[in-house]
Amino acid sequence: MATIGSFGDVIFEVSTDKILTFNDLEKKSSTKWNEHSIAGNKAKLEFDGPGLTDLSYNILLRAEFGINPMKEMAKLNKMNDRGEAHHFILGQKPIMTNKFVIADITEKLRNIDQNGNVFTIEVSVSLKEYVESRTPVKKTTTNSKQTNAAGNSKKSLGAMTITVKSVHIRNGPGVNYKVLGYAMKNDKLTVYEEKNGWYSLGGGKYITSNKSYSTLKKG
Repeated sequence: MATIGSFGDVIFEVSTDKILTFNDLEKKSSTKWNEHSIAGNKAKLEFDGPGLTDLSYNILLRAEFGINPMKEMAKLNKMNDRGEAHHFILGQKPIMTNKFVIADITEKLRNIDQNGNVFTIEVSVSLKEYVESRTPVKKTTTNSKQTNAAGNSKKSLGAMTITVKSVHIRNGPGVNYKVLGYAMKNDKLTVYEEKNGWYSLGGGKYITSNKSYSTLKKG
C-alpha cells in the first residue's frame, strides 16, 4: 500500500484493494496590495502582506476502486459542515505550515442503480488557508504553580523541541497508530515518559523520540 497523503479523515492511498487519490491539484497564492489614488496620475500601490493560499483538487470516488463513495463523501461534508481545519498532507509532510478549511465542494453523482445506490461520485474540492490565532503565554505565578501541581500528579520527564519541519503526533506508541496531528519546527512539548522509542505527551498522544527530529531537555 502506498499512502499518498491525507486531508482530515480522508486518506489518499493506492493499493491492490483500494484506490482513493486526487488529481489536478492546484495551489494559488496571492499578495495584498492597497491602491492609493493620485490626482492626475496613476494610482500608487502599497504592499500590505501575503494573502491566503487556495488549494483545489478533484477526486473520483468509485465503488469498483474498493471504496464506498457515499461514506467518503460524508467525511468531506462533515468537515465542511463543522468548519474543521486540517493540514493537507502530501507524502509524509504538510504542504504548508498552516492548516486549510473547506471553502467549497461540488459533487456529481454518477452510476446510480434502481435502488438508489451510488457507485460513482465526481468531487471538486476547494480549500482556503486557515491561520490560527496564537494564544499568548501567561506568566506563571506561585499560585498557578501550586494549582498545576495539585491538578497534575504526573511528573514530566522534560521538554522537547522539534528540529525538523514537522513530526507526526499519534494516538499510540507506534507508526501503525492513527495520526492525530503534527508538531511543527521549534514547537516545544512537555514529555512525561519515554518507552520503546516513543515519548508520551499525555492525553493519549505520542511522538517519536528519534533524536534526528527533536531535542530533549530533561528536568
